[in-house]
Amino acid sequence: MNKVFPQGENDYTAAGPKAHPGGEGDVPQSLPRFLVAHCGDPASWIYSDQKCDGTNNCGDCSDELSPVTVCPPCGPGWWHCPSTFFKYCDCIPRRLCRDHVQHCSDWSDEYACPGP
Repeated sequence: MNKVFPQGENDYTAAGPKAHPGGEGDVPQSLPRFLVAHCGDPASWIYSDQKCDGTNNCGDCSDELSPVTVCPPCGPGWWHCPSTFFKYCDCIPRRLCRDHVQHCSDWSDEYACPGP
């Protein structure tokens, strides 16, 4: 479910669940299939480059977590933990480590993460 998109013709958004006047979740037919990734909710979709980017683009983390998506482990700039911050799913940016704010449900971002 894309969150911010420029307005298209007739006030339809350029992408996301209401992108096409045919109904909710319809993918614009002009988009090649390789550019589209479906979310756990069949009515929602994102652009394929938004999969495995560390951000919860689908709203249910299905673009970041199994069984819908198989992503590589967290990259070097990320810390693996059960996130409490809705924007992230299974990893948080290391810049959020040791900032005196809980971002992981187990507090590992404050006590175990080596920091940025």
